[in-house]
Amino acid sequence: MQIQHSAAILLSRQPLRPSGADAWVKQTRNAILWVKANSLALHSSIGMQTWELITALASSEGIPLTLLIPAPTEVEYREMRRVALKQFHLDMENVTFRALLPDEGEKYDKHKFMQERDRLIVRNADVLLPLSVRPGGQMSRLLAEGRDEGKAIIGSWKVEYETREKTLGYTIKDEYLTDEIRRCGDEYLVHWTRGSNGPWPTEDAIDYYLEIVRSKSYPRSGFDTLRGIVGERRIVASSRNMPEHTPTVSFSCLPPRDLVPLITWRARRRLMSFEPYGIGIEREYALELGIQIVHYYNRDSDRPDDVPTWLTQSSGVKSDWRQEREYRYKGDFEFSEIPKDRLVCFTRTRDQAAQMQDTTGIRTIGFTA
Repeated sequence: MQIQHSAAILLSRQPLRPSGADAWVKQTRNAILWVKANSLALHSSIGMQTWELITALASSEGIPLTLLIPAPTEVEYREMRRVALKQFHLDMENVTFRALLPDEGEKYDKHKFMQERDRLIVRNADVLLPLSVRPGGQMSRLLAEGRDEGKAIIGSWKVEYETREKTLGYTIKDEYLTDEIRRCGDEYLVHWTRGSNGPWPTEDAIDYYLEIVRSKSYPRSGFDTLRGIVGERRIVASSRNMPEHTPTVSFSCLPPRDLVPLITWRARRRLMSFEPYGIGIEREYALELGIQIVHYYNRDSDRPDDVPTWLTQSSGVKSDWRQEREYRYKGDFEFSEIPKDRLVCFTRTRDQAAQMQDTTGIRTIGFTA
């Protein structure tokens, strides 16, 4: 009898925002526990939701891992390895890293190398555990090849692959707005937040994936993100799309009702442009704390010389960014010392508003009933 040393859990691409209630997530955890009980090592990777969930669960259970990492260069591979060690709390004595790099002179094609990664993982595993595999897809073909090669295939955790994905985007119609939202003007500077397709800036990837496994619904929605911010009493600065990549926190004095037309789905980024979740500070009080107005300039004009670069913003080409009426704060914004009566929160519904207000003591206003 052939000695079996390692396994690979096979998953095709899954919906963007999973939870522990999803069959494929439940069965992934069950398969992981079987791998551990049978003292097998596991082949996995990073850079894709399904592989990262497997890596996170394997790390949490102390299962020996061989982690295959595709990368354009040796330098980038080493950095990805360093990040993986930290983000997934990997034990150096329990993980073997393998690089998948282009040959000399070969161009790095991300799609091609992702497929090659899957092929190598299946080829190097002794036991294949198909869970949620799309008929006719890449994983289905690799599974068939493994079967032809005589690999052990255990389908005890197999679930039907579901191609339909929930629609994540939504809009809010003006006629459904609550009277409270209609009465709000520009008396607050509001930091608007939204759902995340991955870990929050303050958490490691392993904590994000383990929270998914424990959850009954996706745990990083816009409402969850707002609750996380209020719970920490801190808004983490971001350098994304900021001048000179300066980490800042953005606020807006746009009346909440005027935010409604901006609440749209960005298909390319797979995120909402804005969501009706935010925390606001009384405007005059916020200015005393160092939050400053952004200075807009036209595309054909120069940035103003007398304003710090991080406080400037082009008015835009396809969109007019001036409509956001933005303010910024340099660095993380701590608000643990701000009196609660100077704060306000906003949520999508009145039910969420009641829940937020009950748990935080901060006045909260729902956009819709």
